[in-house]
Amino acid sequence: MLGDHSVKGVPNTDAHDQELFDRFINEYGDKAFRYAYVTLHSRPDAEDVVQEAFLRLWRHATRRGVETLSGPLLFHTVTNLCRDRMRHLRRHPEDPTDLLEVTQPAPENPSLLSDSALVLDAVMRLNPPERQCILLFYYLDRSLKETANALGVSEQVVKTRLYRARQHLKPLLEPVWKESSL
Repeated sequence: MLGDHSVKGVPNTDAHDQELFDRFINEYGDKAFRYAYVTLHSRPDAEDVVQEAFLRLWRHATRRGVETLSGPLLFHTVTNLCRDRMRHLRRHPEDPTDLLEVTQPAPENPSLLSDSALVLDAVMRLNPPERQCILLFYYLDRSLKETANALGVSEQVVKTRLYRARQHLKPLLEPVWKESSL
C-alpha cells in the first residue's frame, strides 16, 4: 500500500531513527489507510493522504525526534489532510464518472467488508464530522480524548457528535437489529 517507505538517504537521519520510523509505519500504516479510505471513499486519494501524512510526520521527527511521534498525532494529521482533500474536491470537481467509485465498495479490500456491509453503508451515510467520530471512536477504538485530539475539537464535541451519529444510525440499522433478535 505505502510502497517503499524507507527513509534512507534523507539528511540528518541515523539508522536507529529510520528503524523506529519504519516500525511506526508498520504499526499504523494500514489503520491510517483504512481511516482515510472510509473518510474519502477513494483508494488513490486515501493512499495519497496517508503518504503525505507520513512524510509530514517524518519532517516533524527530524526536527523534534522520532520519539515524539504517536498514533493520535498521525490521525490528527490524516484527518486534516482528508479535510483538505474533500475541500479541494468540492472546489474543483473532477470527472463525474469518478463519483461512481463512492457508491461501490472496494472488492480488493475484504478487511473493510468483514463487518456487516449494511452497518458500513449506514455509517457512510453520516455527515463527515459524525462519520469521523464513529470511525475513530468505535472502528479504531480510540478514547474520547484521542478522538478529540485527532479531530482538533473538545471531548464534549466528540460526545455530541457520537450521540447524534447514533441517533442517525438507529433508524437505518433498526431492521438489522430486529432480524438478529428473532
